[in-house]
Amino acid sequence: MPDSSPLERQLANIFAMTIRARRKELGLSQEQVALRADIDRNHYQLMESARSDRRSNKAVNPRLFTLFRLANALELPVEDLLLAASETFQEQVEAGETL
Repeated sequence: MPDSSPLERQLANIFAMTIRARRKELGLSQEQVALRADIDRNHYQLMESARSDRRSNKAVNPRLFTLFRLANALELPVEDLLLAASETFQEQVEAGETL
């Protein structure tokens, strides 16, 4: 499978910054967020690093249900969790970026 595109990496980095910033706003550890979201701590750490796993260089791409659980754990609507990444994606589409 090919590596992630530059746009996928950019969106993954934005998502990672969003969840990291919100976690810190709430004063939570990575482990506390993982427990609240009922996901593995290692998986959460990878998401904050914008990576899908430790062996590959692929951008994180969480499942829909994981996004809902994360939003709940971080006390945000899922829309807010994805807002910055969504806006960047739309800007790239409008600029004619190859998806």
